[in-house]
Amino acid sequence: MARKAVFLDRDGVINAKLPENRYVSRVSEFQFLSGAFEALQMLQDLGFVLVVITNQRGIARGLMTEDDLARVHGHMLSQLRENGISVQAIYHCPHEEFEFCGCRKPEPGMILAAAQELDIDLTSSYMVGDSPSDVAAGKRAGVRAIRIGNHRDEDADAVFGSLLDFALDLKKKADGTGDK
Repeated sequence: MARKAVFLDRDGVINAKLPENRYVSRVSEFQFLSGAFEALQMLQDLGFVLVVITNQRGIARGLMTEDDLARVHGHMLSQLRENGISVQAIYHCPHEEFEFCGCRKPEPGMILAAAQELDIDLTSSYMVGDSPSDVAAGKRAGVRAIRIGNHRDEDADAVFGSLLDFALDLKKKADGTGDK
């Protein structure tokens, strides 16, 4: 039986995003956003499989290596496990924008690969990200697309100020206390 998932962009959703054209390439640069643990726990408790979907073009630009990224992700997963949170998988695209691969968001390749490999029902799943490319990838994959931030986004199914705000909204709906 297919499962429902929340596909999560990493930078700007789970952890603090560095300034433009800088990439989290060291564990010391990885800082969880306020409310991230609570939000992820809530989503997990609601029965969602958690999957990270992240563009990492810093690799293509030679600003970090696959090993650097593996260390950062190892640290993130360790911190999440210590807080009772299980991420099923992390998918990353190491390509530059001009390489026109099928995995770099806004292309849906990472979401579609995860859905197939993890037996995910896309129609009951969400993509949560902080950029138009996250929203576009979600839409192209057939999931509900959620934008995090204080931006208007007419392409998104909904916009929330934070991952925690999104999780609280889903919890209210599941409890029958939110708008349907």
